[in-house]
Amino acid sequence: MQFITNFYTVFVQVLILFIFMGIGFIGEKKKLISLEGSKVISDIILYFVTPCLIINSLNIEFDRAKLTGLVICLIAFLTIQILSALLATFIFKSKENKSTGVLRFAIVFSNVGYMGIPLQKAVLGDEGVFFGSVCVAVFNIFIWTYGIICMSSNKKQMSVKKLILNPGIIAVTIGLVLFIFSIKLPSPISSAVGSMASLNTPLAMMVIGFNLSRSNLLSALKDKRVYLVAFLRLILIPMISLFVLLALGLRGTLLISIIIAASAPVAAATTVFSVKFEKDTELSVKLVAFSTLLSIITMSAIVALAQLF
Repeated sequence: MQFITNFYTVFVQVLILFIFMGIGFIGEKKKLISLEGSKVISDIILYFVTPCLIINSLNIEFDRAKLTGLVICLIAFLTIQILSALLATFIFKSKENKSTGVLRFAIVFSNVGYMGIPLQKAVLGDEGVFFGSVCVAVFNIFIWTYGIICMSSNKKQMSVKKLILNPGIIAVTIGLVLFIFSIKLPSPISSAVGSMASLNTPLAMMVIGFNLSRSNLLSALKDKRVYLVAFLRLILIPMISLFVLLALGLRGTLLISIIIAASAPVAAATTVFSVKFEKDTELSVKLVAFSTLLSIITMSAIVALAQLF
């Protein structure tokens, strides 16, 4: 059966990501990686590795069909984000407290950078990252607008400067200029960017593994909210996205790239923002950890299903 074949193929790729996570997990348990060290690695990924990955994927010869695909990807993933935000507000419409914003944030924001990009690269190659970079751009725009409001409950917390100067947005802008004008980076720079880009998958997964090691999964299993968020984030939203995009005629690499981004687990940024705005940090860690572990099955199944079309 084709679905089983697809599932196995994607599962193997996801399993490879989890092996890298295992290294980070062991690194924390054996005290080989400190909390400060993981923060440094995260900064390296955020400010250097992921931008290089995005620029590398967009540094190709201009193609009108690919440009059209980028625009479609932008509209599709932005729509998914907006509808997810509406769903999150409807599900958790109780009075604002330290948990409400965290729960809404977790439903809306998937781990497009740390989990999405590596899987797009593994399953689809550079073309998958090409479209995945747009999802990263949408994620960054939405997280510095809706995400800030969601966590802070204050529109004044939004920062246009942080939005414009975000590493992901800068990288996408540079990459689009290179792509649209068919500008090829000089060989030494191109090689350096490519080498830096190759670090994204192992480093990103190690950081996730490190954070998993510090989480209390037994506590997460006792919290009903964790199961609800996991269902919405890992199953309902990606499945609705898949069938709507299929109905609109999307197929192939573009479809699968969007679905990978939409089916990724709760974004690691959930914990970062919960700390920043003094929300329920313990809950955020539970949501990230639990959804990440479940994603080895859910992402494999949903991406395998998307590959059938």
